[in-house]
Amino acid sequence: MISKTSSKQWLIIAMLLLGLMSIESLAIHYGYALENPGTADFFARWYGAKELVLHGRNPYHHDIELEAQEILFGRHTRSDEDQVNFAYPLYTIFIFLPLTLLSYAWAQAIWMTVLQFAMLGSALVLFDVIRWHPPIWLRISTLLWTIVFYSGTRAIMLGQFSVIVALCVFISIWGIMHGKDYLAGAILPLATIKPQMVFLLIPFFILWTFRQKRWNFLISFTVSTAVLMIASLIWLPDWLFSFLGNLSAYSGYVGFGSPLENMTAYFFPTIDVFLNPLITISLSLFLLWQWWLTMTKRPQDFLWALNWTLLISNLIAFRSATANHVILYLSLFLIFKRWAHHQWLIVSIQIFSSIALWTLFLTTIDTSRGSNFEAIFMHGFLPSVLIIYFFLDRKVYAPIPPCGRNGVSNRLLFHVKASFDPPIYLVKK
Repeated sequence: MISKTSSKQWLIIAMLLLGLMSIESLAIHYGYALENPGTADFFARWYGAKELVLHGRNPYHHDIELEAQEILFGRHTRSDEDQVNFAYPLYTIFIFLPLTLLSYAWAQAIWMTVLQFAMLGSALVLFDVIRWHPPIWLRISTLLWTIVFYSGTRAIMLGQFSVIVALCVFISIWGIMHGKDYLAGAILPLATIKPQMVFLLIPFFILWTFRQKRWNFLISFTVSTAVLMIASLIWLPDWLFSFLGNLSAYSGYVGFGSPLENMTAYFFPTIDVFLNPLITISLSLFLLWQWWLTMTKRPQDFLWALNWTLLISNLIAFRSATANHVILYLSLFLIFKRWAHHQWLIVSIQIFSSIALWTLFLTTIDTSRGSNFEAIFMHGFLPSVLIIYFFLDRKVYAPIPPCGRNGVSNRLLFHVKASFDPPIYLVKK
């Protein structure tokens, strides 16, 4: 039970956050959005949603794409350019529905603010998930780093939904770790608005919770998914077919493969045709082995297998981008926890990683397509570096066991199992 004092404290915190978000939204609106309309990845979805909410038009329709192109570029785009289509499931609209009633300048300002606070919220959740409790100065430094880090800033500037996906995933992980299975299952379906970010994660969640008999998670996940699907089908009965069509068109005009394929094609063009499938198969087999260990012998290594799932899926996904790397903050936080006794080393890692990625981006801008684009190898650079790091760091660490299905800690049970089968894990007690 939450005491009255705790309720009042939470209310005060909520009001303060609302006040801060309101002030920042005002500042962004008048100081930036009015003169510099941006967040292009958000605009296409906002415009389609606005037309559906206010005029009942199908957001997946080609006419809406053409109108959005005219607004963004002042012309219709070529077949090899961004078609500005609504390449998301219809229930994505539920996340930002009120913003469809506002002008785009206000919608952009509020959305950018929401994404910044969602990034901070993700960091706070991760502190608790990995049970890292740094001093206040390092906590503040890490919170600021989540915003200025290349992937975070890029996601916010583009208005990317990847930030919302990452927050939903982290909350779901927190729920699993604390035995809040109803919450974990209910929030996870929202992460499917970007399937390429969770196409391996969700099967892992389902298999692991089934193996652990976490029925509340599975029930909640199924019900939440059904609610989203049914509500969106009632609103627009044929949206699923339109979505699949737009998704196919999106894959066509993007013109990129998986991040791994982009990496090998950029650095090893002569052997790419052999190297890419070899690495993909090797990583997939390794991941299946990690899943098997976690589901049979080492359930305490849930976070370890989850970490590998996020890293490998971000490298072999059918389509990904650097903005999606915000979900790799879990991996980065595990590294911070790994070096918890060397606090200034953590700050150095944060500063160096931010400067290095921004420098890499600025010095490798691709101008070959008639405009300034991020170099294609950037899509797989960070997950590749992190995978190499975790393969090289072979020290044995103590696990962070999730709670049981009734919210009771499994630490003692896992400790007994670990004494017979020591885990290879990332986090030091």
